[in-house]
Amino acid sequence: MPTDVKDFLSVLYQSPLDGQVVSALNLPLLDTDFECELRFEPAWAKSWAFSGDGRTITMELDDRLTWPDGTPVTAEDLRFTYALAADPEVQSPHVDSLAGLEPDARPRILGPHTIAWEFTKANDPNRMLAQIAGLPAVPKHILDSPTVERRALRDHPLDAQTPMGNGPWKVASREKGARTVLEPNERYTGSPERRARLARVVLEVIPTYLARLEALRSGTIDLMTDLLVTDADALALDSNLTLRRRGWRTMDYVAWNTVDPKGAPHPLFADREIRRALGRAIDTDALIRDLLTSPTTGEVYGRPAVGTVTPALCGAHNDAIRPLPYAAEDARARLLELGWADTNSDGWLDKDGRAFRFRLLYNDDNPRRSGAAERVAANLRAIGVDVELEPLDGAVFFGRLRAGDYDAALSGWTASLYVDPSVIWGPESEFNITRYTNPEVTRLLGEGLAERDGTRAALKWQELQAVIYEDQPYTFLYWTDEIVAVHSRFQDARIDLLAPWRDLSAWHVDPDAVLRPTAP
Repeated sequence: MPTDVKDFLSVLYQSPLDGQVVSALNLPLLDTDFECELRFEPAWAKSWAFSGDGRTITMELDDRLTWPDGTPVTAEDLRFTYALAADPEVQSPHVDSLAGLEPDARPRILGPHTIAWEFTKANDPNRMLAQIAGLPAVPKHILDSPTVERRALRDHPLDAQTPMGNGPWKVASREKGARTVLEPNERYTGSPERRARLARVVLEVIPTYLARLEALRSGTIDLMTDLLVTDADALALDSNLTLRRRGWRTMDYVAWNTVDPKGAPHPLFADREIRRALGRAIDTDALIRDLLTSPTTGEVYGRPAVGTVTPALCGAHNDAIRPLPYAAEDARARLLELGWADTNSDGWLDKDGRAFRFRLLYNDDNPRRSGAAERVAANLRAIGVDVELEPLDGAVFFGRLRAGDYDAALSGWTASLYVDPSVIWGPESEFNITRYTNPEVTRLLGEGLAERDGTRAALKWQELQAVIYEDQPYTFLYWTDEIVAVHSRFQDARIDLLAPWRDLSAWHVDPDAVLRPTAP
């Protein structure tokens, strides 16, 4: 992995990697699968039922589950977990898991292993289940103590060094910044078919892409995510490796900050017409051709993006939106109509004494985005826009985005597999990094989130995507079909839209498998 695991407590983790590890260490409330939409199966919750008015979900929990110290895992642990998420001192990134739930029913305890989730309003049942499915329980008997400071929860040993999970895996050892070793949890008491079959899983931190690639080629590592298309062709010739395509889960975009750091309208990007002109100056088809198309086979691993709803959500994605055509001269002409011209013959557009100049931020630990940023800057410079690239460390980069301390940024989202656009486009959401607002968007968010029928809700989401696309708070670039390489000896290795490696307990190796030297 390029980075280390940071948080092991479910109420604190932020990165997809941390989420995968949390899921391995703990039995989830519900298992998930996906086919055009999320589907839910029993896990810790053995069964569930909706009330007649659709507002309440009652669940029966598996009573066999215990923590490694023998303490039963009960409904009290889950209620305490949600209390932590709601506590401002904890600063949990999972506050959205509380949205629309009655404060005394997060969840309401009906018995040691019986709970009820009561929503303020009924909405799409699939979205309601998805909302409560993603926050595994934490051990109340350890963390609910006067000696545990909630504001310092990230320094607690259970988050920082020695996690305690109730699932089929445990952290056997950890060297911060270098590796985390998972081994089967010999004290796991849940469903026997979920027991881990591999002897161990080592998460090795290798910060640079080229070093990870060399480790894969040499056989030092068995799995690598986010392979560049240009490397996939060569790796496909290695009989020891299997390449998997995950599907449309990751989308890249250029964000135009509509508000400056002082809260005033941004002098460049508050104007929708400027954003639309810049979008027409960016050659998305060329980006897909250069960065996401095999030069050997012509196989394409990208498609144009028109919003933040993944095309994998068949009914909700708006297939009718047509991407803005690349038309550099038209873009320059439109900027001229808006008053931007090269009045001093220095090669750059200006207006009222201000040059059309800004910094484009991107995270330099992502080779694909580095390549895209360079090409986007070249496209915009070609029409007279002076773009300065500013590569940043990932943590600094995302901190700047959340703080609104930037002009424009090339970034991306890992799409949610249930539709709740308020996370990105809600006026008060911390993830609305462009500070974009539109009353029509606010109306559609409210109507869509209140709709109980999934088909009718999907129509709202399609309309929402069309409105946002017209406004172009982002120049939506492309969806990527992530390539993951895994050693061929692994069987029942699940690599799909839900995760680049999931259901680790099911992964196994044929005892008769012979390790052959990796092909040069």
